[in-house]
Amino acid sequence: MWGTLFDKVSALSQREFEVFCLLAEGASNRSISTFLKVTERTVKAHVAQVLAKLDVESRLQAGIVAFAWAVHISNRTSPMLPSPPCSTPLVQSRGHG
Repeated sequence: MWGTLFDKVSALSQREFEVFCLLAEGASNRSISTFLKVTERTVKAHVAQVLAKLDVESRLQAGIVAFAWAVHISNRTSPMLPSPPCSTPLVQSRGHG
């Protein structure tokens, strides 16, 4: 199951991937829009695309996939990496990552 979902992550655009990573942290549409400097409507569109491309039904499910993907990738990569694959300044400013 996870492998199939993880394979779908590569279908995300760069911006969708950023939103995907922020969903893993439980970020709201408002905080995502502020961080990415876009409107909440744009964030909603990106979230909808993430849900469709991952074939999940809710932002919670997408967030769980994003969290699991980040853990999976972190476990597969070198410990010499400076930060986790979904580490963002927003996440870091919230005390995570």
